[in-house]
Amino acid sequence: MSLGCAQLSLLFAAFCLPLMFLPAQRALAQIANATGTKTQAPHALPASIQIPNGPVSTPQLLALHSQIKALAQQLSLQEVAGYQQRPGNAGSSMGTGAVRLFHRSEQLSWSGDIRSRFDGQLSGIQLDRYLYSGPTCRGTQQLGLLAGSSIARGDVTAAFPEGEAFAAGRNTLTSYYGGLYFSDYRQDQSYIDVMAKVSYLTADTESIQGLSARIRGPQVTLSAERSIAISVREAINLEPQLQLIANHTNLHGLLTKTDYLYTDMTPELALRSGLRAYPLHNSREIYAFANYWVNLGGKDGLLMHNGKHLNIERGARWGELGGGLTLLNTKRAAVFLSFSYRQSLDGPR
Repeated sequence: MSLGCAQLSLLFAAFCLPLMFLPAQRALAQIANATGTKTQAPHALPASIQIPNGPVSTPQLLALHSQIKALAQQLSLQEVAGYQQRPGNAGSSMGTGAVRLFHRSEQLSWSGDIRSRFDGQLSGIQLDRYLYSGPTCRGTQQLGLLAGSSIARGDVTAAFPEGEAFAAGRNTLTSYYGGLYFSDYRQDQSYIDVMAKVSYLTADTESIQGLSARIRGPQVTLSAERSIAISVREAINLEPQLQLIANHTNLHGLLTKTDYLYTDMTPELALRSGLRAYPLHNSREIYAFANYWVNLGGKDGLLMHNGKHLNIERGARWGELGGGLTLLNTKRAAVFLSFSYRQSLDGPR
């Protein structure tokens, strides 16, 4: 059962991955048509390209768009990791579904030739529907569908090479997603989780000068997690957790009259090591958790009208603290509320 569900998740992602490259291919084709050249890849574009009919290029607008893909990954991580931060005894509920609400503050920064910082909030709602839930010789297994919507919005500050930091404006990213998940709960209260989801993203940017732009694109995410449960005096469970998340986001590059900001096609990998604690005997099912996150890299690029090429790093490290409690737990559904706070661990930029 476990292997079959994992294969289903991988097939689900494999079907959607070819669709991810279409927006970038269309953007490159537009550039090739405008210049009469044969374009192989974004980094091979001639430095003298003039993009027709694009928005006015300003440092603020470029800084806002340079952060979009990194922010899209952060939103995806919340949609996946937030599901795993459910109450410790979630596997004991044989209901037909669940509702998850989340909200948290964000303070994250990214390095590279263009340094940027995001100060804002993430919020969302997710619905789960169990397709299968039943006992096994080792515990309980669940297979289900998930669907939801989330939003990230906040202020952006940035700095170009050898320049002072400046206020760029505001980014708003909205996600609508659906997917499959499989959970294998063990009698010792450990578990294995596998998840696959597809999202449709809309990013709205507004600079401090009042210039705005919108880009859209798909996103595919695969996640696998393992935890073990350690009982402390039969009163509290401590759960060390390890999670690996592969994420691929394909958004249109920003085409202006003078500059071209493109995004890397390489999927992002994020690693989470965490510890969760919850009491074994409590009707409210209260829990707390701490996580250390590492984004394993990836970079975008900005080709400017003067021929200069800038790299935009997406690698980052951050810590997270949070907790939650169950609001409702019946045979038909479960509802719980969680809060978390993240802080960049990369130091001042």
